[in-house]
Amino acid sequence: MKKRSGPRLGLALGGGGARGLAHLGVLLELEAADLEPEVLAGTSMGAIVGGLYAAGQHPRRLVQLLEHLELDKIFGVPKTYERVVEQAVLEALWERLRRRPWWEEASPRLSRLLEFLRLLGKNQHFEDLAIPFVAVAADLATGEEVRIDEGALHIGVAASAALPGLLGPVKWRKRYLVDGGIVNNLPIDAVEEFGPQQILAVDVSAPLGPMPKSLVEVALRSYQITAQELGELKLAWAHKRLGERLLVIRPHVEGIGLLEFSKLPEAVEAGREATRSALRYLFA
Repeated sequence: MKKRSGPRLGLALGGGGARGLAHLGVLLELEAADLEPEVLAGTSMGAIVGGLYAAGQHPRRLVQLLEHLELDKIFGVPKTYERVVEQAVLEALWERLRRRPWWEEASPRLSRLLEFLRLLGKNQHFEDLAIPFVAVAADLATGEEVRIDEGALHIGVAASAALPGLLGPVKWRKRYLVDGGIVNNLPIDAVEEFGPQQILAVDVSAPLGPMPKSLVEVALRSYQITAQELGELKLAWAHKRLGERLLVIRPHVEGIGLLEFSKLPEAVEAGREATRSALRYLFA
């Protein structure tokens, strides 16, 4: 990809499952405005979209490809995350009965995701990317945030997107990593380290929603509340540090479920619309 002269733009792409497909619309609209991001950081779906973009995949091509793929069937994904957790509980009970730890079990979904990312990422390493990119994950053993910017791209991106219950942890440098949304769902500070003049952060998180009806939903709500509070605190710190250098946009993706990948067109259009509305504030 060609380098752009002038002010440097950094892009922080947040996690949010299928809602994160809105990032493709953001990239399409930035390209239309001749505003190519020069540094990128992503968490979870933000890492998938950002990593593939940094590897040279055009967002329009990714949209066309995903339109012809049924991701839920390819990866065996249930319709809701609540169902994912219910299945994970049953699998955990089975593992306990067999007295086998999770790391001795193969993860078919993870294997398919790794191959998917390896092919679309052109088997590149972070060091090979045309655009500097960081994927954010969480260390399962220590709870630490891990910023991945070296090694195989598909491994780092998969680690950032390893949603607990849906995908098994990813082994990276003798550490087991899981979804970065646990520790840093909107990686503004990871982009900040590159020193761009302007940072555009794309928040695709969703409000808490209706009152939980099952114990599984109650458990998930507890996690969501913690993640939301942490995210708001980190965002407040970022605004205080960066001031006008930081612009946050929130595509209207509240109606898209975490695993509703079939709503790709709505997500992409939401990303485009939010970006169009914000363009006049970039480098104002």
